[in-house]
Amino acid sequence: MAQTITLSVRTDKGIKEKVGKILHELGLNHSTAINMYYRLILAQRGIPFEVKLPNETTLKAMEDLEKGKNLERFETAEELFEDLGI
Repeated sequence: MAQTITLSVRTDKGIKEKVGKILHELGLNHSTAINMYYRLILAQRGIPFEVKLPNETTLKAMEDLEKGKNLERFETAEELFEDLGI
């Protein structure tokens, strides 16, 4: 069996609790999830998702969302797709 160590991580309490509930529903605990993440980093030889800074358009959209400005709502997915032209 592989030798193990203890890893100490600081994170937001609320996030830890919310993630803990999701992990519990998946039948996992924090330790298992972190080990899964580390194994993905090894397998992919990097972070297993894209990490980049948002562009100006995305930043503006995020700011508008937080302020509740310039939001469009649709009753159905079909209405959304029509608005998008798809």
